[in-house]
Amino acid sequence: MADQPRRPVRDREVLVAAALVVACVLIFAWLTGLIPALDDAVGLAPLIIVGLIVGTAVVLVVALRPRGS
Repeated sequence: MADQPRRPVRDREVLVAAALVVACVLIFAWLTGLIPALDDAVGLAPLIIVGLIVGTAVVLVVALRPRGS
């Protein structure tokens, strides 16, 4: 990947990514209603929230890191 020009992110790509995230969350919420074991696991919500925050921070750090030449 030497000296490839960065292409701008298109609005459509952002909307598709956001729609996929929302769809995944809704599917997971639906599955927790159907499967009692998942419903019990969601009782660990504070742990899950901390994991999501850490994961988001990692993704942002990687995405915003300057590219080396």
